[in-house]
Amino acid sequence: MKINILFLIIFVCLVNIGYTRTLEDINKDIEQEKEILAQLERDQGTLSKQIYSLSAQISNYRQLLSELSKEKEICEQNIQRIRANIRKTTKSIEKSKKAISKSNMYVIDNLGYVDIKIITTSQDMDDTIPILEILGKANINLGKEINSLNQEVVYLKELRKDEETNLTELENLQRERQKVLADLRKESIKYNQALTKLQHDEAGRREYLELLMYQRQELDNTINEEYSKNEKNQDNDIQVIPRVDKAIQTAMADDSPFGKLVKKLPMPISGNIIEHYGEYTVKGVGMTMLHKGIKIAPLTSAKVQAVADGKVIFANNIRNMNNLVIIDHGSSYYTIYGNMDTLQVKEGNKIRQGGIVGEIIVDPDIDNSYLYFEIRKKEDALNPILWFKKS
Repeated sequence: MKINILFLIIFVCLVNIGYTRTLEDINKDIEQEKEILAQLERDQGTLSKQIYSLSAQISNYRQLLSELSKEKEICEQNIQRIRANIRKTTKSIEKSKKAISKSNMYVIDNLGYVDIKIITTSQDMDDTIPILEILGKANINLGKEINSLNQEVVYLKELRKDEETNLTELENLQRERQKVLADLRKESIKYNQALTKLQHDEAGRREYLELLMYQRQELDNTINEEYSKNEKNQDNDIQVIPRVDKAIQTAMADDSPFGKLVKKLPMPISGNIIEHYGEYTVKGVGMTMLHKGIKIAPLTSAKVQAVADGKVIFANNIRNMNNLVIIDHGSSYYTIYGNMDTLQVKEGNKIRQGGIVGEIIVDPDIDNSYLYFEIRKKEDALNPILWFKKS
């Protein structure tokens, strides 16, 4: 908000000092600004709809990615379960193979029928053949079991392959959707930045429109050439017009630290007041001008001092005002020091009453050395004379 107020102060200062404007120009600018504001509002509405649509798409893709993550998790669990079954079945096959191998080796090792009673208690050698037949049938059954287990392993491996293919497809789809989501987020950021820019632009345009309305209301139009011509003959060509104005009738003081300084402020520089605060008519031009400040002409080169404690919020060289400083004293009070030849402060500096703001250099060969000084409360220019202490 301080930046906006600063813009207001500087702009109105420039208008007051000599920026050529006519009422027709102001009215034309007002209509133009209204059209621009209307277009800005339409653009913001369009952007807002696009941002809403993007937000819906982002939400939808987040939901899709969440569902994909669940599918991937189930797929990975299936793969783990299939791998465990393959390991279990493979172990069963190895176990069956070992059983067959063990039984066959036992028979082979006992071809001499030594200690055959370990497997049979028969005393008849003819019983060996039936026993071998039994072993053969056992081997056949184990072989069938092994074949069955091998087929199960093949099936499980195919199932695992299918699940792994499905997982790969899910991962590819997930990457694609993550890329789309990232693009949507970038686009959303771009649209939000554009909307923010439009909103700032609108705010600045509205303030400018308020300034134009203020200009039109105050009829604060100046013409540089005519003003400079008539300024040399103020006594003959410029007549002070009394008017009802709260800024003239009262100092607009309050209970703030600066407000309590009414009738106690020192002059920012010693010298003669060559232009007073108030509304003036320039004869021959048919225009009225409001001098929002005063001009003080020092007799010799001198330092310009801050009239009260505050913070420098502007310090720069601007057109028609040479070096200009604005000090914020809090509670919406500001003082403005213009037409200085040098600057002694920077923006952001805190300054005490009596601190050096800049310098006015008096050149005897040039008759235009003066300090321009204003006191403001918000947008209202106050009469400095009501604030200065009596010498």
